[in-house]
Amino acid sequence: MGKRYYQIAGYVVSLELAKDASFDKFINLAPFQISTPSEEPVIQFRQVAFIAEKEPEPQLVSGDEGFPRITIGKAENGKWYFTMAPQHDAPTSGICVSSPDFSDVEFMITEGRQGVFTVNNVMMLLYALRTSTLGCLEVHASVVIKDGKAAAFLGKSGTGKSTHTRLWLENIEGTELLNDDNPIIRCLGNGQILICGSPWSGKTPCYRNLEFPLAAVVRLSQAPFNKIDRLRGVKAYACLYPSVSAYRPERKVADGLHESLSKVAAAVPCFHLDCLPDADAARLSYSAIYE
Repeated sequence: MGKRYYQIAGYVVSLELAKDASFDKFINLAPFQISTPSEEPVIQFRQVAFIAEKEPEPQLVSGDEGFPRITIGKAENGKWYFTMAPQHDAPTSGICVSSPDFSDVEFMITEGRQGVFTVNNVMMLLYALRTSTLGCLEVHASVVIKDGKAAAFLGKSGTGKSTHTRLWLENIEGTELLNDDNPIIRCLGNGQILICGSPWSGKTPCYRNLEFPLAAVVRLSQAPFNKIDRLRGVKAYACLYPSVSAYRPERKVADGLHESLSKVAAAVPCFHLDCLPDADAARLSYSAIYE
């Protein structure tokens, strides 16, 4: 069994794969690999051949048509039980069991062809849960870098987040993509808010182990016009809330998310952008954020 260490948004995690498994398939993890960790991992992931724990009654089943299916249940001993599949109606591809605080995770791959999907989704899901109490927010967003700062664009699936960041790349000189699906916002003790690349970037292979001050958060809505408004207070909080990945029925997770969301909403300019999928929309959001 091989073991490797990764540093993601400032936190170390370890991954142990079965003896016959290869790390070469996980090109998304490679930029985050470290040789010798300076601290203990906040999460340890271990692949096993068999999960002994009996599946509890699921507390949550997610997975609309066209999206992965995930179930979450909690056993009487406090351990968490997860199953996942690449589509809502597909066979289960993986099962994992974690300690009550999400720091120790065992997983098994039940569908060999979906091994990469299973490992990545186990890591992405449990990282979000574990670090929710450590000042991190894993968000569904597309993020661009400009002039040493980053802007995060949020919205429901299909709203046009990737389209909008592509328009920045095409029309705003000096723009780069940081992540196209699951960046991580990190709240530091000194009050600074950073946004970090992650090994998970949806359909766009953009795995950058970089972090930047978060200049703004923008929630997109499709419209027959371009218009941007600054959000403050509760509206800024509400702008962020739907895009954060977590399991809110767990009290400690929900409290950690609330604390971090409140810090981001208070410190980072938040906007709502009604927009067309055109260059003018990109120029409008750029002007609001940077000028």
